[in-house]
Amino acid sequence: MTALPPGTGGTRRGGRVRRTAPGVPVIEARDREEAAFELGRAVAEDRMFQLDLLRRRATGRLAELLGPDAVGHDIAQRTLGIARAADRHLARLPPDQRALVESHAAGIEQARCEQRALPVEFRILDAEPGPWTAADCLSIGLLLAQMLGGDGADLRMRDVMERSLPPEACAFFLPERGPYATEVDGTDGAAPVQPPPDEVLALLRDETPLPSGTVVGADESPFGSNAFAVRGERTAHGGALLAGDMHLPLTAPTLLYRVSLRYPPHRVDGVVVPGVPVVVAGASQRLAWSATRLTAADADVIELPEEDDARAATACTVRTETIRVRGADPVEVTVRDSRFGPVHGTHAGRPAALRWQPLEDGGFDLGLHAVAESANVEAACDAANRAAGPPLNLVFADAEGNIGWTVTGRFPERTSRARVVRPDQGQESWRRTVAPERLPRLINPDSGFLVSANQLTDRHGGQGRLAGNGFGARRARHAADVLAQRHGITERDLLELQLDTDAAFFHFYRDLVHEAVPVADRTSPALAEARQAVDAWDGTSGETARGLGLLILFRENLRETLFAAALRPCREVDPGFRYVWHDHELPLRSLLSTRDDRCVPVPYTSRTAFLRAHLALAVTLLRHVSKGQPATDIAWGDLNRSAIRHPLSAAMPEAAALFDLPDVPLPGCAESLNATHPGFGPAVRLVASPCRLEDAVLQLPGGQSGDPRSVHYRDQFEPWLSGTPVPLMPAPAAPDAPPPATPSASQEASR
Repeated sequence: MTALPPGTGGTRRGGRVRRTAPGVPVIEARDREEAAFELGRAVAEDRMFQLDLLRRRATGRLAELLGPDAVGHDIAQRTLGIARAADRHLARLPPDQRALVESHAAGIEQARCEQRALPVEFRILDAEPGPWTAADCLSIGLLLAQMLGGDGADLRMRDVMERSLPPEACAFFLPERGPYATEVDGTDGAAPVQPPPDEVLALLRDETPLPSGTVVGADESPFGSNAFAVRGERTAHGGALLAGDMHLPLTAPTLLYRVSLRYPPHRVDGVVVPGVPVVVAGASQRLAWSATRLTAADADVIELPEEDDARAATACTVRTETIRVRGADPVEVTVRDSRFGPVHGTHAGRPAALRWQPLEDGGFDLGLHAVAESANVEAACDAANRAAGPPLNLVFADAEGNIGWTVTGRFPERTSRARVVRPDQGQESWRRTVAPERLPRLINPDSGFLVSANQLTDRHGGQGRLAGNGFGARRARHAADVLAQRHGITERDLLELQLDTDAAFFHFYRDLVHEAVPVADRTSPALAEARQAVDAWDGTSGETARGLGLLILFRENLRETLFAAALRPCREVDPGFRYVWHDHELPLRSLLSTRDDRCVPVPYTSRTAFLRAHLALAVTLLRHVSKGQPATDIAWGDLNRSAIRHPLSAAMPEAAALFDLPDVPLPGCAESLNATHPGFGPAVRLVASPCRLEDAVLQLPGGQSGDPRSVHYRDQFEPWLSGTPVPLMPAPAAPDAPPPATPSASQEASR
């Protein structure tokens, strides 16, 4: 056995690891730290390249592997300073958490030292992973928080809008609630669609030429997660049930890793993010839990003095970092840190700092690991509220029949609603975080169920307290409507709800097509084709649905033209302005529901002309992306493909056949419970009752192994795609079975 480098936490422990038929490690250990060590070894044996890539993504070292195309990413990450923050957080962790993460890192490092042959990706790149430390684990945890959070773009957007628009127009385009607003207990809180104010109509009719470029920005962060919990009186077996499907980028190998942990007195099955010893969704004999993204209000943009201002020299520290670049010269980067946080771009012509809670002292830890050891919903809520991990909604079901919801993370206790702070006011942005006992929770609501689908609710405190810029609640509304009507619910019922492709959200846009193109209208072949296509739509986002792609493009065209015209003053103040308010369906439907020709922008003179022009454009765009196919022939699955790719396949297309998963039609869309788009979707599906773990289900869009030649690289993909139930705890393959051996370098050379 290769000796471990100093500082990695020790040598091999005495835990026992068995492999199940799909290659899932069953870890039997004496205590939590030993289990974390063996988990680290197992993850590294299966996913060493992925671990190294996640570490490099977090700390800004991708260009060392992937070359010049990754330099921009590395500059941004070095500027944010995740590596330095991880070191600070490690030094401040409570002793039990530090022991946990150091044991996990030691397991990864031991597996790295014991590797008989490097994973194939390292051999292709002629590289190897460096030593692994506990700070690397925290860096990946911070990367997850970054993926689930934001970069302040919505804060900059709101500030520009408030500088540029009448207050009535700001309120119109930044609504507190949407047309599907839904509380976590399923209560309907929808805002009514009302005519737009005169101030918005005046903006639409402005004849000033529109600036070039799109205005509505796409959100590149993960969205779409669902979590439901149902009390025993609504289930077939009388036990509480939980279902969770966390939607994330779909990658090869999968972003999540299945594990079974056994250490007295705990037995935990679920998924972890490689490198982070926290079961983020799973079940024990006492509890089942899952998470959804919470768009936390945990960042502020702080305007700084101008560069030539004398105060700037004392306000910031400056350091130079060197980015090594594969196949090119190193790049020197000057990084500036203000007393508020890293200097992260500019705003309104001034340098700006990003004050982000996970970078603050005490702003990040691994306290969420305690959820897996909680005896019931109350204890799980307490553990979640104390944790300082990524901001999340958490939903629980326990063996006593209780269900619950709460949030986890650190949330600023704000002194004002301002999220863009002027020079010399940054210290007033916030002084402390919300105390754990003041965080919201809901246990055993009268409705008998809970629904969390990224929506903001009254229990979040409305926009700007704990969270802001939440996503539309159409998925939450549909799930609540379905659950309210059902009793005798089974695990299969909740799995089918996760797979639900109802897309009734787009009925509104189908009706607009009907309005614009009467059945008898034959004046335009393109419009007649559009009418025929939407008439064939079955109301779903199933892979065979025809007409949905046209409706989505039609909506996007209408939205861009309307919002670009009304938000023209924002582009005059900031040429790079982007509208990134997630839940914008209320202002869009307000403009499209008002039968007033003033609700369409110049140069259109009538509502009908406006609708017909944008429908014809949608047909043209659809024909373009489908290489000339008529809209009537294009199934949704022709456009919505799985696109699950390995990070190397983009740079090395010749490797795609080895590394990528099959590119197949994918059901679902952003407004269906089965929320998908190419390369994005449910990274896990979990359905479990702590009372009946033998019936629990867990699906992943891939396999356990990171080796594309392993039988466990793709073996879970087909059940995930088809919705076939896969047991959470499959039978073991053989006692003490090791993971599939990686071929030696000489064997690989002979292939």
